[in-house]
Amino acid sequence: MTAGSGITHASVAATDAAAAERPGRAAPAARRPRRKPHLPQPVRGHFRRLKTRLTVVFLGILFLVPWIRWDRGPGLPDQAVLFDLPGRRLFAFGLELWPQDLPIAVGLMVAGAFGLFYATSLSGRVWCGFSCPQTVWTDIFGGVRRLAHRIAKGNEAAIGPLTGAMSAAVAILTGIGFAQWFVDAPGLAGRFLGGGLPGAVYGAVFLIALFTYVLGAHARERVCLHMCPWPRFQAALLDRDSLVVTYRRTRGEPRARKRVALRPELLATPLPAPATGTPQAFSFAADGSVGLAPDATMAATPAGRGDCIDCGRCVQVCPTGIDIRDGLQMGCIGCGLCIDACDEVMTKIDRPTGLIRFDAEEADPAPMAPPARIGFFRPKAMIFGGAMIVALAAVSFGVANITDVQVDVEPQNTPRYVLLSDGSVRNDYTVRLSHRLPRLDGVTASVEGMPEATLRFTSGDGGDAAEMAVGGQRSAANRLLVIQPPLRAEALPPAGPHPIVLVFHDTATGAELARVDTRFWEPER
Repeated sequence: MTAGSGITHASVAATDAAAAERPGRAAPAARRPRRKPHLPQPVRGHFRRLKTRLTVVFLGILFLVPWIRWDRGPGLPDQAVLFDLPGRRLFAFGLELWPQDLPIAVGLMVAGAFGLFYATSLSGRVWCGFSCPQTVWTDIFGGVRRLAHRIAKGNEAAIGPLTGAMSAAVAILTGIGFAQWFVDAPGLAGRFLGGGLPGAVYGAVFLIALFTYVLGAHARERVCLHMCPWPRFQAALLDRDSLVVTYRRTRGEPRARKRVALRPELLATPLPAPATGTPQAFSFAADGSVGLAPDATMAATPAGRGDCIDCGRCVQVCPTGIDIRDGLQMGCIGCGLCIDACDEVMTKIDRPTGLIRFDAEEADPAPMAPPARIGFFRPKAMIFGGAMIVALAAVSFGVANITDVQVDVEPQNTPRYVLLSDGSVRNDYTVRLSHRLPRLDGVTASVEGMPEATLRFTSGDGGDAAEMAVGGQRSAANRLLVIQPPLRAEALPPAGPHPIVLVFHDTATGAELARVDTRFWEPER
């Protein structure tokens, strides 16, 4: 507070106390403690190795695929995969997709959606746990934090700035990796540092870097818990036979430290009769078998403890900080790291692994029962898998039927025809040509259905055929004039439109490129 303002901490406290004593006035609400960020601890195991390998694959796709070269001929980019925004086209190895090929992209998205539904119906949120970019980059930033701690060697003042600088570098590299898919990759880094890129590229790089830094380095698990809509959908995709990360309560409860004796059925030894009036965590059948009572407690009882020693390791390694022992939750991303952590602890205390595992809700409740198998042929899974296959088949059909040359012919309707001074009739057409051929220097147009007609483009000479220069470009447009010479009265066709076919050939090779049906208007005579 500033001197002379008359306001001090003591006066504020007195005012709050007085307000609390006034009748009808509520006391000020206590300030809510600030939530501490959850920083998952590292773990080793099968699922950790799988996540690491998949992360390497995804990073390799992001950073290395744009460096693959693909020869398409002179004048065309040699990057295997390139989103050419100025040219409004996508190069993907041997394919070149245009905006009119949008149904193929839609089919791929539909196939991807049903593939995601299929994977979720089989094994829960495996997409979230292993493939989601948010999960992958959160994992990367977690490694950055641990690396900063090792470099700083306990210097708390240096850990924060070092972590921030390294995280910002990772975010900028991510933005550059994203830009490689839109700009030629080999020269991108040099042009980026030298200021030789358009402003839109710099804007895209820094925007992607900003989102990566905020979501991956700071928001982290909050994105999975509060921002992502996918957890809200998964309940409709799962069923009782879906494999999800599951804690085996019948084996793990009640929790107690390792020095407490295990439950007899876990040791395959008979259970002594319980003392009268002793609170039990288990129910006893007439045949002497033991079952977990609904009101089981965590206290050590004559019944013994379960395999869970309540070490909390499963919570410490969880990316979202949930306790899987409380049951399947919306925050569980199905990454399996808690399985690795629990298996590690079980191995150390000489108990079988699998206390936490991928299992089905309807699995055998026996403590040592084997896990359920993936049900590939369940109705829900088969519906999603079938829809994915149908979408992929449609995409394959569309790719197989892509035409290398597309010619659009638009008749000019203002006027529909022109009557020349010598009695000839002329119709005008706008011709737009696009092609995916390695090279096309020119096309020749001819007409079928009008044997005596002549043709010419506005940029060339006329005759039985007309030539249009393409000049190695991927597209060209010109105006085509089709002229019918004067005919004898008995040979005159009736007034109105008559069908004709315009045929286009490669000027160099003579190969037919396209046939377009259109009409020729005759005047009233």
